[in-house]
Amino acid sequence: MERVVTMLEILTRELASQPARPIHVPVREAISPAAGSDLREGAPSQVAHTREHPKYGSDARRGDLHEKRVAQAIEQWLNQRDDHFHLFHDLAEFHQVSGAGLEPLSLGGTNLDHVVLTGDTWLIVDAKGCGAGVLGLDPNRDGVLVKPDGTTKQEKWLDDGRAYSRAGVLYRLTDGIRGQTAWIVPDTTLLHPSLQHAACRKRGGLVLPMRALTDGHFDQHFPAPQRPADPAHIARLSTRLSTHQQPRPTSSP
Repeated sequence: MERVVTMLEILTRELASQPARPIHVPVREAISPAAGSDLREGAPSQVAHTREHPKYGSDARRGDLHEKRVAQAIEQWLNQRDDHFHLFHDLAEFHQVSGAGLEPLSLGGTNLDHVVLTGDTWLIVDAKGCGAGVLGLDPNRDGVLVKPDGTTKQEKWLDDGRAYSRAGVLYRLTDGIRGQTAWIVPDTTLLHPSLQHAACRKRGGLVLPMRALTDGHFDQHFPAPQRPADPAHIARLSTRLSTHQQPRPTSSP
């Protein structure tokens, strides 16, 4: 138990006075907006229409409950904006991706949970449902979650340095547009300052609670007004929607 006690001392003492503020996002059926969804404020809602679209059907893989909540939080944030965004859920099949004058790059079986795209930049959002506790690095700088009962759980995604490769794929597919990567954890997950040294963040990227989405944290990354995304970039990402790899539903919406 010596390691658990040490971790509690390192990761919880200075955060004891910083309780997580929960965000109340309604949980509804998984949605998968089409690549061309118009998410401007005041525009006709595309969510209900595309949720059961035969091409991006309601059976699209959306991951666990936290991932669904993150998707809804992203949409809630974007619906407050007046400019154009394109939102993609669950992109995959990144094999020998070329572009921007760079060598081809492959991600193997890695998928991208959510991608927000405009004509100026992009954002990769990866949902991480860690659960309640304190997220940080242990003395060996390995990712770990200290649960409320004092036990620890490895969080190996913090030790994964491939985030730069994921960003490299988007950089290629958008002809050299630069963007940002973010890992979104539940609001019940407290973040320890040691996370700044996590391997996944070595070349940029943010680990943030889900409330950062609806609180408008990423407005600074997408200063208004944003230019509409290039149709060619939209098309390239659309071909990698993972639902394209699944059988289409036989019934109409």
